[in-house]
Amino acid sequence: MLQNDEKRGTEETYASAMTSSNLRVEADRPGDADVIIAAGWSQSRVGGALLRLHTEFDASEKLRLATGDQFLPAGKASKEERAAAAKQAFAFNLHETGLLLGKLKALPDVRAQATLQGMKWGFGVSQDPVSRSERSEVREQDAQLLKRMRDAVTKAAEDPEALAAANADLAHWTEEVDSRRRAEEAEDLERCREKVVAVIRWWLSQRCPVCQGRKFQTAQGTGRLTAKLCQPCGGTGLREVPHQQEGRRLACWFDQCVERARASIGRRLRPT
Repeated sequence: MLQNDEKRGTEETYASAMTSSNLRVEADRPGDADVIIAAGWSQSRVGGALLRLHTEFDASEKLRLATGDQFLPAGKASKEERAAAAKQAFAFNLHETGLLLGKLKALPDVRAQATLQGMKWGFGVSQDPVSRSERSEVREQDAQLLKRMRDAVTKAAEDPEALAAANADLAHWTEEVDSRRRAEEAEDLERCREKVVAVIRWWLSQRCPVCQGRKFQTAQGTGRLTAKLCQPCGGTGLREVPHQQEGRRLACWFDQCVERARASIGRRLRPT
């Protein structure tokens, strides 16, 4: 079953099926619809969504990435001017990538699942020691405040008016504290989402936006490569994974999910 497609690999088979115009299911002849059905049975929902996302990204209009040369002033540029131009090109390409990602239908599902995983790993927690210390202090103060409010309710148990007032105060401050916790959770969630989106962008397109993956600088005004290594990527031709260890952990998880999805699809497409 689909023996020729096995030679191309599961991912290429899946990409071909996703763009097929013939999705009829035929009992005696396996086709693209069978590939999509097999993908739907994959145990890794995230891996399947990532496969769809990469397929959509590859099939979309190609990005018109800018180079640092396009932001250089006329004439010979200094080292500082070239560095500033490289940063401008990076910001421009990041913006263009964001616009393209917004058109991909599989992105919301991938982003949601990756954000859930990131929150489990604590990606939403601020790495700033001052912010973390301030949050801990506020939480400790809130805990002491609520304890005093509960103690006041206990002491007023035999005075109906005092008890009503104490309960009202407790309800008010409990809502205040809960509101602060919700704000913290929303802040953590937004911080995690920003990291997730950055890693998704990197995972879909890992080429250095300055040298376009060519590893070397270009001679100003000519487009020809020089012997000097591209400074932003250090001559690797690739962008660095954003957010350091957290980004690398999430990107590795993406790859693992995709491998599980490929394996699941492949097993269902092989003859028994």
